[in-house]
Amino acid sequence: MKCRQISAAGFTLIEITAVVIIISLVMSMAIVRLDSTLPSTRNESAAREMIATLDFARLQAIGRGHQYEVVLDFDEQQYGIRMPFDAEGRLVTDDDEKMILRWHKIADGVEMRSVLDPRGVRIREGQYPIPFDSQGAARDVYIYIGAQQNTDYEVTIRVLGLTGIPSVAQGTLEPSIHTESDF
Repeated sequence: MKCRQISAAGFTLIEITAVVIIISLVMSMAIVRLDSTLPSTRNESAAREMIATLDFARLQAIGRGHQYEVVLDFDEQQYGIRMPFDAEGRLVTDDDEKMILRWHKIADGVEMRSVLDPRGVRIREGQYPIPFDSQGAARDVYIYIGAQQNTDYEVTIRVLGLTGIPSVAQGTLEPSIHTESDF
């Protein structure tokens, strides 16, 4: 009878330790690179969520033929859609009786910094409504969203007054001021 020799295949403890160290180094480099991109990604994501809410309010206003508002609450760092109906579904005119469809909290690490309204006034506290009429038109406003810890990462949401269509841009956009000499 022939005797077969079985070889023990596997890795030594030193080889396993070396692989774990290499993986740890690669992961730590990846985390450092990822951490520098996260603030802008969070801001962009929060802006996209707010744009979806603005679009929904605009479409509801057009579809139902009544004014809907997106209310920005700077004190609580949230926003929601104020419907023209009360809790029983009746059409009301008093803002205190109107229902907020749902409050959306701003993502962790992100804050609503301010709104620049059509008069050029910057609002940083309290509640600010952005109304959409039955044609979808709104106020021409700029909403500034940024990372709480780092002011380098900011996005601007612009709601066009005539159409009510929101858009997002990286950085801080300011409206252009026209004077008589421009015409």
